[in-house]
Amino acid sequence: MTLDASTALPEDIRIALDRLRSYTSPSPEHSVASLPDKYASYPRPRFAAVLVLLYYKPEGGGLRVLLTTRSKALRSHPGQTALPGGKSDEEDGTPFRTAIREANEEIAIPVPPNPLATHIQVLTLLPTQLSIFLFRLLVTPVVAFCHRPDLILPTLKANEAEVAGIFDHPLEGFLDPDVMKRDGESLVEKGEDWIYEDELYSTSDLTWLNNSHYRMHRFRSSSTPIKGLTADILILTAQIAFARNTTYPRHAPGQTEGFGPTVEWVMEEARLAGGWIKGPRIDGKTDGSGSGAAQPDAALLRVTEEKQAVENAALARLGGRKDRDDEGLGPYTPNAGLSRVGTPAPPP
Repeated sequence: MTLDASTALPEDIRIALDRLRSYTSPSPEHSVASLPDKYASYPRPRFAAVLVLLYYKPEGGGLRVLLTTRSKALRSHPGQTALPGGKSDEEDGTPFRTAIREANEEIAIPVPPNPLATHIQVLTLLPTQLSIFLFRLLVTPVVAFCHRPDLILPTLKANEAEVAGIFDHPLEGFLDPDVMKRDGESLVEKGEDWIYEDELYSTSDLTWLNNSHYRMHRFRSSSTPIKGLTADILILTAQIAFARNTTYPRHAPGQTEGFGPTVEWVMEEARLAGGWIKGPRIDGKTDGSGSGAAQPDAALLRVTEEKQAVENAALARLGGRKDRDDEGLGPYTPNAGLSRVGTPAPPP
């Protein structure tokens, strides 16, 4: 389907998509050929891409973004919300190919020669982001629009080895969390999947690389909390699409913004350590870069401890953690009355 299909969309949605199409990322693609010389020594196995797949849901649903809950069997961010995506392979060549390949493996997003793949159109690349935990991945978000969610969403199915569930969230909710109540969006019950005192949105400021500051955003959803790098990517996507700022303070006081400074800190960290530290084993394989045993640095330990302290305090208020059922949740069924894959939401 061509771009002309968007003419059937409401005016405000078409304008939002046009803003995204017009956006030019200040960061380069993560292909070897386009990487600036100053970053040329960054290990290729630490490049990654994620797919920000948007679609329009009529009758008040607005622009939605497709999200997953990672399997608890994974050793990297188990049970957490994520965008489909993962590490680059040498043959990928572009962030889009990485993102769409990984999304196909995780949730069966259609890829060529499947004709349904023609209904997914790339809109833009967002600035490359640094994932600071464990692997120092350089993550390029690829924003795309699904023109025919009625055809594609019913075909999605979670790869249970990697994904516990598939859900969506209103893009506007990342600018104003009150949208969830205003529009009657389904919300997960307080407890295992929302352990914070705040009703819709929680935040805390952490100290990490080079003693800089980072604000951790957490959004309540119909499934697991949307937080960390995933939240950061979706906040920026929403800011571009709707051309307005958040209703809450976006950054911590003194927070460093931008790709360059943080990457240079990580590269200096590796230089001082005498080489890149090999990441821990995940799903039976290492991250493929550097040498030596897995060894988190002091900044990583500090930010992890600060995160854990926030989680522990929230859990203490609830009287501890309760395990939830993590059976495979089956294929995604698009329906305004479904909040979690295969789980009906309560009637409005």
